[in-house]
Amino acid sequence: MNFNVYIDKQATARLERLAKARRVSRNALIREALARLLDQDIRADWPDVVLDFNGISDMPPFEDTRRGLKAPHGDPFA
Repeated sequence: MNFNVYIDKQATARLERLAKARRVSRNALIREALARLLDQDIRADWPDVVLDFNGISDMPPFEDTRRGLKAPHGDPFA
């Protein structure tokens, strides 16, 4: 698939210098940068250790800790 991307002169010059230093094409660098960006976005998900967590079996429900609280006087956010 082809895309047209317009890049300012300064970024273009930097891209060309990097491509020359690495001895690759500008397109190869852009593909690499895009792949890294997409990989980072995927890694933003929660890790498996968090997703697989099922709680602590002997811990009381959170709501139980609120039963003894008194209601605030007036609106606490006012």
